[in-house]
Amino acid sequence: MRILLVEDNKTIGNNIKKYLEFERNDVVRADNGLYASEVMKHHEFDVIILDIMLPGMDGISLCKRIRKDHPTTPILMTTAKWELDDKLEWFACGADDYIVKPFDLKELEARILAVIKRTPTRNILEHKNIRLDKDQKKIFRNSKEIKTTLKEFQILAYLLEAKWRSVSRTEIIEEIRGNDQIFEEDAKLDVYISTLRKKLWKTIIETIKGFGYQIPH
Repeated sequence: MRILLVEDNKTIGNNIKKYLEFERNDVVRADNGLYASEVMKHHEFDVIILDIMLPGMDGISLCKRIRKDHPTTPILMTTAKWELDDKLEWFACGADDYIVKPFDLKELEARILAVIKRTPTRNILEHKNIRLDKDQKKIFRNSKEIKTTLKEFQILAYLLEAKWRSVSRTEIIEEIRGNDQIFEEDAKLDVYISTLRKKLWKTIIETIKGFGYQIPH
């Protein structure tokens, strides 16, 4: 999983990060709310672990901002508070669950898995370090968003869905062009493929000479 850990306490943050990475997760740590907000503009995560008391921007404000821009990303609050009014406020701002400090790291892991299971499955296609979100029409490389045009996005999505099958040029054009008659021009496809290779990496799409393209294994 790709996890954003927002925790200003260095010792606690390092312990959580070390434990989750040992369990084969990719963890990005932010030690203040403003930095975490900036990270969320450029990266996509499977779950966010969010402390309430943060410098720069408090956890409640950050939770509201994240929920506005990322409505389906699970948010797990960590806090030393436990009063009912506090809990109601966390859920009202968009948190999916909470865990009270101090907590066992195994319990934290269990709660992470629980909130992910409760989250509606998103339409995701993945290949190596590339992640394509069909719902949000976004492409990520190493969790960083790569800006593409709609046609570039559609071409890559179609090739990824083909699951390493060779796809003819005609098939791609028929699938992608829609009402865009200009896209019928064969050379147009080459331009989009070339641009995708420059934005991602040059061997992500393999040319099948005289036929079309495919995503190599």
